[in-house]
Amino acid sequence: MRSRSVPWLCLLTTLAVGAAGHAIGQYQMLPSLFPEGVPGYDAAPGVTVMSRLHPELMPLGLRYGALRIFPSLDETMGYNSNVLGNATTGGRRGSWQITTAPSLTLGTDWSRNQVGAAVNLQNTQYLSMPSQTQTNGSAAAGARLDFGQDQLTLALAHSSQHENIAAINTIASTQPISIQLDDARASYSMVKGRWNLITALEASSWIYGDATIAGQPTSQSYRDRIVGQGSMTLRYEWAPLRNILFVMRALSQNYTRIPFGQQTSNSRAYQILGGLDFDGNGVWRWRMLLGGEARAFTAPVYQPRNTVIAEAEATWFPTAMTTLRATLSRDTEDASQEGVSGLIYTAARLSIDHELMRQVLLRAYAGVQQANYFGGGVQSGYVAGLGVQWTLNRNVRLSLTYDQSVLRGGQASAPPTTPSLATGYNQGLSLFTVHVGL
Repeated sequence: MRSRSVPWLCLLTTLAVGAAGHAIGQYQMLPSLFPEGVPGYDAAPGVTVMSRLHPELMPLGLRYGALRIFPSLDETMGYNSNVLGNATTGGRRGSWQITTAPSLTLGTDWSRNQVGAAVNLQNTQYLSMPSQTQTNGSAAAGARLDFGQDQLTLALAHSSQHENIAAINTIASTQPISIQLDDARASYSMVKGRWNLITALEASSWIYGDATIAGQPTSQSYRDRIVGQGSMTLRYEWAPLRNILFVMRALSQNYTRIPFGQQTSNSRAYQILGGLDFDGNGVWRWRMLLGGEARAFTAPVYQPRNTVIAEAEATWFPTAMTTLRATLSRDTEDASQEGVSGLIYTAARLSIDHELMRQVLLRAYAGVQQANYFGGGVQSGYVAGLGVQWTLNRNVRLSLTYDQSVLRGGQASAPPTTPSLATGYNQGLSLFTVHVGL
């Protein structure tokens, strides 16, 4: 894990907000939901052309003693070609949309220890479909305490979001489904010579609002749950920036509002992974973890699951102006449908960043994802996009993006009365964003 300066983390946060209006799916939520720049939530991928430092183009922020404050505002206008997807029988319905997204990131610039906090809001209005208007937001705070080479990190966050119908494993609702997420985490990193041992604990609470099926509110409370995770990561640096990794995790899923007569999907899981983290002198950077998960369910109706899981990431600089980054993941997740114990989620993504000029950055990406449900059924999703970002000066940045999402597949086995999953989805999303930051 590499920590970065608060100014650049603020920029990364507003880059994410540049895709305003594209609500977050369940499996992309935890890694990207909370603002970077907060200790405990500031893990970042390998440096790319898009994310590397350009001090002369960064906002200077406001200073109050040792505290640095970075306010910003994103104003986005665009067109969504399919707001409701297959959730309506009236065919595809598109709408122009306007998103306003203010944010505030602050942190200390001490040489040792760090405290940070961030808050952001995102209001998206669909001009042709006012009923789809939604407001999302999140707030996070954290601290990192240094004890010699060792570090203790504590963090808390809350987020209010809406489920993205274009994502795999989402309910086909004609109204956005709200999600309230609270997260707390703590970790301790202990260094001794070339060895680094990181122990961590995390707990998160997920609460879902109603879906709207055939014009009627349909409770999603059966998805409310508390998720706990404990992990231990052992890292050995056999050469500078080249590490051997061994990871152990214990996870629990505890559903809090199971309907009467329905089997609980509560489970316990244990994961073991091993792999490498390798930096090839700035030309290659790759990380690979491969292992397995054993999951057992409380209800005897659900069979235990043994699954091969993997996490991989590779970043390549073919030239100083171009970066290729590939990611691959395979793990198990909770299912959205009542009566389905879970799924195996697999995703792969390739992105290309190119620095046309110091102020002009180009990006293209494509990805695939698939869900194999334990109860039967498969869903597949495909995404692709293009974007250009033009930094006018330290305080103003423009971006233009186009994203295409496709969702196909069958249903998981579930009771007939259970709301169906979103399928047959095809959406184009064009956005123009003006970012202003101090």
